[in-house]
Amino acid sequence: TTMIWRTSAIAALASAHQILAFSHQHKILSRIPLRLLATSGKEENVGGDSYETSDSSSKGVVNGLTQLVNFVMGEKGDDENTSNPYLEASSSPPPATPQELMGYIKDDYEKNNYLWTGNIHLPAFEPSCTFMDPTLSFVGTQKFVSNVQNLVPIVDFLTEQKKDEDSKCRSDLLDISINEEEGYVSTRWNMVGDLSKFPWKPAIDVIGRTKFWYRPTSSEDGEATMGYQVYFYDEKWELEAGTALMQLVTPKGSIPNTNRVED
Repeated sequence: TTMIWRTSAIAALASAHQILAFSHQHKILSRIPLRLLATSGKEENVGGDSYETSDSSSKGVVNGLTQLVNFVMGEKGDDENTSNPYLEASSSPPPATPQELMGYIKDDYEKNNYLWTGNIHLPAFEPSCTFMDPTLSFVGTQKFVSNVQNLVPIVDFLTEQKKDEDSKCRSDLLDISINEEEGYVSTRWNMVGDLSKFPWKPAIDVIGRTKFWYRPTSSEDGEATMGYQVYFYDEKWELEAGTALMQLVTPKGSIPNTNRVED
């Protein structure tokens, strides 16, 4: 998202919560196949962070802020009278092929601006998908949608976003590819947004990479493949987590958006 770390703009309201972060980490990691954990964050050394390598204080701050925001804003879907088109779409059939899955992921960046909005194409994800970025991990597509969409009014306030105005926040897709042998779609992206409400005019500008690990989805009798869905969302940044969070307390452009050295 990407997901929740941008909420650290209100870090003065949160404490570290390291104990919660440690216990939650062990709980989530136990769900992920060891072969994926063995490769997570190691295939490309770009000087940034994954969940396994980021510092505990960054995880603690973001975990605490996530709980705070969700407590104040409530969980999406808790109100029976609330209509959420993205949750309602989860009953649609999954993508029929890996290539179709990649197309939906591409649209999530280019059309849905999902890094800021949480608007993912839910039929492309297993309901119990594990989501992981350098500062946060949790299980469930509904949790993902709730976590990110709870931030929309906060982001709109901090970016001074007005109704009927083009979004001031972007999810720029820099590259996308598919590895059908291993079973994942890989993206490289740039998350950009000016937090102009603050007097020092900071901006979020982070380049990262995400692997969407997918597998076949079978019919109820298990005899036919119905399509393909993402079961593990593995996001990394090309900056250390602590450095990325420092963008929130420094003027725009003070911190580069990547540690990667271009060839």
